[in-house]
Amino acid sequence: MVFAREIEGQTLTFGVSGKLIMNAVVMYDHQTDTLWSQFLASGVDGPLTGVDMKLLPSQLTSWAAWVEQHPDTKLLDRTIGRGSGRDPYTSYYSSNSAGVLGEENGDTRLRRKDLILGLDYGRERIAYAFKHLADEPVVNDTYEGAPVVITHDPEGGAAAAFSRVLGGRTITFEAVDRLAMRDVETGTTWASLTGKAVDGELIGATLEQLPSLVSFWFSWTDFYPSTELWEP
Repeated sequence: MVFAREIEGQTLTFGVSGKLIMNAVVMYDHQTDTLWSQFLASGVDGPLTGVDMKLLPSQLTSWAAWVEQHPDTKLLDRTIGRGSGRDPYTSYYSSNSAGVLGEENGDTRLRRKDLILGLDYGRERIAYAFKHLADEPVVNDTYEGAPVVITHDPEGGAAAAFSRVLGGRTITFEAVDRLAMRDVETGTTWASLTGKAVDGELIGATLEQLPSLVSFWFSWTDFYPSTELWEP
């Protein structure tokens, strides 16, 4: 998850508090000592309690898949001189454990560690399971009445959400290949994980990417037990 650091007119710097709320990280800012829930994207204790953070569009994907799309990427490598650089949580990802604190809700519609892409920036909560998106990598849907498209790359493990409204009209998409989709109205081809039109009538246009987050199912349903689950 990526957040804007400018909040209430000041630029904040953050650290890890060591606290958890339902297994999710709690941050603090150095300027006001407010505690911030990573999952809720808001202040939960201190002077800025109840203030929302701005969630910026981002992707969780493999390095190989990212470089395939963005070959000129610069990498901040903080592992030099700090050991192997291996992810210490690899065994946790593959286990069935529900974090340090365990799960609260126990929603059995999906397996506990199934990954989902969640939309929660409005009043509604909806989750798209990666295992469902693997079979249908381009999903035309609505969120709070607004047309959206959900895209997924099963190979790189990335998913994204975009508005389907462009220039005042609603467009509909279909999958072309792993990293491309096409709109049925104009036949334009779009990069499915960046929302950029790469060929056709609308070349050069860019879809608005919507805030979303990737989460384990158990964590999402602990915070949002009444969530909707999209299914094909």
